[in-house]
Amino acid sequence: MADAMEKPQCGSAAEEGEYDLPLHVAAVFIVFAASIAGCGFPVVAKKIKSLHIPPKVFFFCKHFGTGVLIATAFVHLLPVAFQSLNDPCLPELFTDKYPAMPGVIMMAALFLLFLIEMWLNAKTGGHSHGSATGNEFGADRAAPGIQNAFNNPLKRTDSYDSQITMAEKRGWVDASYPAENFPFPKEKGELEPKSEMPPWFIVFYEQYIRQRDDMLNMIRSAMPPIPAYGQQQAHQDKSVEQKSYFDDDVELQVDPMVLKKQSMQITLIEGGILFHSVFVGMTISITNEGFITLLVAIIFHQAFEGLGLGSRIAAVPYPKGSWKPWILVTAFGTTCPIGQAIGLATRGAYDPNSAFGLIMVGTMNAISSGLLLYAALVDLLAEDFLSEEAQHSMTTRDKTKAFCYLLMGAAGMSIVGAFA
Repeated sequence: MADAMEKPQCGSAAEEGEYDLPLHVAAVFIVFAASIAGCGFPVVAKKIKSLHIPPKVFFFCKHFGTGVLIATAFVHLLPVAFQSLNDPCLPELFTDKYPAMPGVIMMAALFLLFLIEMWLNAKTGGHSHGSATGNEFGADRAAPGIQNAFNNPLKRTDSYDSQITMAEKRGWVDASYPAENFPFPKEKGELEPKSEMPPWFIVFYEQYIRQRDDMLNMIRSAMPPIPAYGQQQAHQDKSVEQKSYFDDDVELQVDPMVLKKQSMQITLIEGGILFHSVFVGMTISITNEGFITLLVAIIFHQAFEGLGLGSRIAAVPYPKGSWKPWILVTAFGTTCPIGQAIGLATRGAYDPNSAFGLIMVGTMNAISSGLLLYAALVDLLAEDFLSEEAQHSMTTRDKTKAFCYLLMGAAGMSIVGAFA
């Protein structure tokens, strides 16, 4: 009876078959190429103007990648965290007394990221991840936000129908309020005297319109001009073809604090991914049986995950010539291969099924899942579909297409998660 209740020993059984070292070494470069290609494509598409990548490609990558990141947290990270920390060979704290430990670690990481977001929001007063349509990289984009409002001339809308009035509809004669009795000369855009309203109201309304226009002109003259809009208008007037769909001049208009916040957010998202990438690489290198299947799954895993991360890196408006997006791409591309190299060097000493390996892998995956869940659901999904900017920039058709791409990314990563 005592033997039946005894805990199993942590550790892996000796694998059968000869370890293929050349194939495992080649896998390091294969995974590196897949990671760099997936993460680097959106950034290269934005930076290299000669490629002429249309915004709809970026639109696909952006929402497909969001689905990949969400599925990574739910399908890949969280199950591994629970499986590792609830292994029967671990102490009773993890298995019997508090088996929900992975969820607590994930929740703590999520709250930590929320505190960082709240602090950044207090510093910058809001954030944006680029429009959900990808048109901020298009040739016909307009200056964003309030800058667009002040760059574009404010047009007076004819909220008062001065031509077809209720008086005419009722068959009243045009001479009800003779034009000579109207104190203001008729100009384009002003109210005509044909109206069923009393003359005193028309005089008052015209005075309001004049004062409003004077005030708006004063505001426009006080606002600094935005070069991007003037350049865009000049291009349109001269019918000059835009050289690239991904232009960098929009990046120069971003407030430094907003850029700092967006840069911090993408760094935290990547941090959540990099935490587990090292252990993924180590797992590849120490695996012998079923290595080919695992390698193929990891290649798709890194390519999909890199595409999702790279599309978000490309959306951050780094200044022209900034090295930060390339550093982020390189960090993602090299982290998993570095883990593979560590696994090759320590394959005789490191055991992922040891107590140390299980606790380390489970804890890191729980932290990564918390970071990714918050970032993907709050900073990406909600921002892309539910924000005020999305309501103005995306039509119902755009949202439908974006959601389909989102489901495609989540489904693709879920399938890969069954093998990796």
